[in-house]
Amino acid sequence: MRKVVWTINFLSTPTITRHCKNCNRDMEFSCSERFRINAQGKYLDVWLIYNCKKCKTSWNSTIFSRVHTNKMDQELLALFQNNDPMLARQYGSDRTILNQNGVTLRRVEYEILGERFELDEPVILEIQSDFPLKIKLFNLLKAKLDLSTSELKQFLKEGAIQGAAVNCFKKKVHESTTIIFNQTEELIDS
Repeated sequence: MRKVVWTINFLSTPTITRHCKNCNRDMEFSCSERFRINAQGKYLDVWLIYNCKKCKTSWNSTIFSRVHTNKMDQELLALFQNNDPMLARQYGSDRTILNQNGVTLRRVEYEILGERFELDEPVILEIQSDFPLKIKLFNLLKAKLDLSTSELKQFLKEGAIQGAAVNCFKKKVHESTTIIFNQTEELIDS
């Protein structure tokens, strides 16, 4: 059985929805991938900066608040100071932090890298992502395999596609997901 790896490549940080003071309504905000750091005495505040897509008004998503300078990892602080894009994407995709800031993750632009395969061949497919996606595994498979909803449902019904859990196809994509296509008897016996 051949192993195929697909990697989710994020083209941008997810956009969010929040109230824009200038537009006076809920608007879509995009991540600037830049941090703001404020030092008050021995304490630091760190924010990730977002901008309204319509009027460009900025809003700061709190990452750290009132952290003592001795408690802040110096390497992490250097990444904040240098506006590290991977760190910005990490915090910009962190649902916990965004929920704490009272915003909703809206959408993310991504591409699926990895080879296609014939749907009748036995394959162990591993899907890897740096961050959890807010997209169902079912929809991701449809897009990459270029299948209609009914075609993919038929493959599932026939048992040609199997996931780690019964309902995994209704769940969102996590950092690593494994799916088996056309499981052979040798794999079952081993």
